[in-house]
This record gives sequence, C-alpha cells and structure tokens, in this order.
Amino acid sequence: MDVRTRHGYFNRNEGTVVAQDWLDERRRHFEGNNWRILEDYPGVLFTQDDGDGIPDTNWLKADIQVWLNDHGVEMSGLRATKAKMLEKVDEVLSSEVAQEEE
Repeated sequence: MDVRTRHGYFNRNEGTVVAQDWLDERRRHFEGNNWRILEDYPGVLFTQDDGDGIPDTNWLKADIQVWLNDHGVEMSGLRATKAKMLEKVDEVLSSEVAQEEE
C-alpha cells in the first residue's frame, strides 16, 4: 500500500533508500511511530576523500590501512587507532619528501 506525502509516495511494506542529505532536510516530516528510519547518521557529512589522495581524519581506518599497505607499511588495524595510523602516513610522506630532496 502506497502512502502519499508531500515528499513523494512511500510503500508501507517496502523500504525506501534515500540520501542522508535528503533525509536531513526533511527529517521533521518523518518523525513519530509511523516511520522507521534505519542506518541514520543525522548531521554527519560523509566526505571521505577530498581528492588529494592523502589520508586524513575524514578517511575510514580501513582505507587508511590500505593506503599504508600500498606504501609498504604493515600495520594492524585492530590495535592501531586512527591517530596512530595518520602518524604513520605523516612518516611515509616525510620520508618520500626526504628521498626527493636527495
């Protein structure tokens, strides 16, 4: 059964996937017991990569670990914090700069 709202038609028996920013803009219209929202991260902006290819605090730990492995650094993601991983990224980048200067 479809339910008509000011934001479109929604089927009561099927889930509807929407973008997080779409939901954030219309959140107040989907509150209450009539709606169930799953995997909701209100106010979180998912910007993982700013395009420079260098890991920063917006990257996921798993992606930082892949970047480190690609640059020859073996590091366990289980024991390492994101801050420690980013320190290793800085070490890799500074060693690359030192090699270029030589």
